[in-house]
Amino acid sequence: MVAYRPVCGYKVEMPVLSLGNFIGASRMTELVNLTRAFAATLAYVAPCYIFLLLVGACHSERNTSRAPTATGSTAARSGQISSGGSSYALGGTTGVGMSDLGGASSQVTSSADAGKTSAYPLKVGPGSRYLVDQNDQPMFWVGDAAWSLITQLNDTDAALYLDDRRSKGFNVLLVNLLEHKFSSKAPANFAGDVPFTGSPFSTPNEAYFAHADKTIQAAAQRGMLVLLDALYLGYNCSDEGWCAEVQAASSADMTTWGQFLGDRFKNVDNIMWVIGGDTDPTPVRSKVSSVVDGILSKDTRHLFTTHNQRGAMTIDSWPNSLWLTINNVYTDSMTYVLARSAYQRAPAMPFFNIEAYYENEHSMNPQTLRAEAYWTVLAGAMGYIFGNCPIWHFGSSSTWCGTTDWKSALNAPGSLGMYYLARLMYSRAWHTLVPDWDHTVMTAGYGTFNVIDYATTARTIDGATVIAYLPTNRTVAFDMSKVSGSQANCWWYDPSNGVATSIGTFPTSGTKAFTADGSHDWVIVIDDGSKGFPSPGTTK
Repeated sequence: MVAYRPVCGYKVEMPVLSLGNFIGASRMTELVNLTRAFAATLAYVAPCYIFLLLVGACHSERNTSRAPTATGSTAARSGQISSGGSSYALGGTTGVGMSDLGGASSQVTSSADAGKTSAYPLKVGPGSRYLVDQNDQPMFWVGDAAWSLITQLNDTDAALYLDDRRSKGFNVLLVNLLEHKFSSKAPANFAGDVPFTGSPFSTPNEAYFAHADKTIQAAAQRGMLVLLDALYLGYNCSDEGWCAEVQAASSADMTTWGQFLGDRFKNVDNIMWVIGGDTDPTPVRSKVSSVVDGILSKDTRHLFTTHNQRGAMTIDSWPNSLWLTINNVYTDSMTYVLARSAYQRAPAMPFFNIEAYYENEHSMNPQTLRAEAYWTVLAGAMGYIFGNCPIWHFGSSSTWCGTTDWKSALNAPGSLGMYYLARLMYSRAWHTLVPDWDHTVMTAGYGTFNVIDYATTARTIDGATVIAYLPTNRTVAFDMSKVSGSQANCWWYDPSNGVATSIGTFPTSGTKAFTADGSHDWVIVIDDGSKGFPSPGTTK
C-alpha cells in the first residue's frame, strides 16, 4: 500500500508497512516478505532522504531571504509579497498575533485544534495602551473591513477570503452580524435565511445565526479576532442600517436582543463587541444602552467598543460609560489628527482606527492608504482596520465603487501595504512606542500638523528604537541623543515592498540629518546598535 506522507510541507510517496508484511504461512515466507518490504522501503526512503536534505536547504534559503538585506538595493514597487526577490507568506501560522511576526500567538497548527489553543478573549494590557491575549502577549491589530462576510458569502467563498487574509497577516475582521442593505439578499443571508422570523430583535431565526456561528468559528480556526457589530445603525440613521427598527422597538425588545446575543456568544472566545455604526447614536442612545445591558447580563468576558460617526472617537458619544473598554477613531484620510487626541486622553485607553478611507474610494492610492495606517500606529494606536471596496461588501453591488469583483481585489496594493506594516511593527517593540508630538526626537523636516505632508515619529520608551513615517521624500533631522547606547544602526524601510536598506551606523550624539530619495513615502528606523536588532521587517 502506498500513501502520501507530509514531509516539510510537501507530499512524498512512501510505502506503508503493517503487521501483514510480517505474518505468513511459514518462517521462510515471513522472511521473504520482510526482505521485500525492506527493499521496497529502502527504494523509497533513500530518495526521500536526499529529497529532505534538498528541501531543508530550500527552506533555509527561503527563510533567510525573508529578511531584507542591507545591500543598498531597492526592489520594484510592485504588488508582489516579496523581500530581496523571494516570495513569502504568513499562511503557515495562525496565532492571535501571528506567531510568524513575533507577536502574541495561540500556536494554532490546524483548523481542527484551533479552538483548543486559542489565546482569546483579549484583555487590556499594562498601561492601558494596547491589548494582550490570555498569555499576556501584546497583539498588534492588522484589521480588514469585512462588513458583509456573514450575510454575503457561502462557506466556500468565506474560506477563500479568510485564508487569503490570514496569508497576508490580517488578524482582525470587522463584521456586521446583521445587514440591512449591504448584501445581495439583505437582510437575509446568501441562503435566504432571514435574521428574524417576525418582529426584529425578538424573534431570532436559528438557521441564520447558526450560519453566523459557523463563520465566526472559521475565523477562530485561523486565529482571527472578529469585531462583531451587533447593531449597525446606518449612516445618519438611514436605511443602510437598523436605526428605524430600533426606534420602533421597545426597550424590552432591545434588552431581549442583547440577552440573546450575550447568551449565544458568551463562550465564543474570538469576538469583541461593536455597538452602533456610522452615526451619532444620540437619537437612540437609551435603546442601544438596553442592548448593552442585555449583553452584559449574560456575557462579561468580552470587551466593548463602538462605531460612531466619522470624525469622532468612541468616547465622544458614550462619555462615562463604564462598559466601554476600548476607544477608537473614525477618521478621514489624515488619521493622525484624531489619533493624537485619542492618545492624549486621560486616563489612557487602548485605541485603534476603526475606519478611515477605503481602497477604491475617495480617490485613494497605495501611498495615501499606507499613510493612513502608519500615521495611526505612530500616533499611539494599537492597530488599524484597513478597508477595500468591493471587499467590504463582497461584491453585493457595483454602486459603491463601480465593481463587484472582490476576489481580484484581494491582491490589490492596499492589502500588501498592511502586510509590510505588520512585519515592521512585529520586528520591534511596537507596544512600547511613544509618539513624538513635541518633536524632541525628529527635530526638523516633520512638516506641518494637520497637513498631508506631516511626518509622524515614535520612540520606544527605553530609547532603543525610533520609527518615523515620511509621506513624501525630504530631509529630516533627529536628536541622536534620544537613542540609547553609544552607536545607532539606521535603516530605510520601504513600506510598499518591505525592503530594508542600511544607511549606516552613527554616534548617538548631536543631530543627524537623513535624506529620503525617490518620489514616494519612506520609513526610517533608528536602533540602539548594542541591541543587535535584525533589519526592520525581519521577525525571526
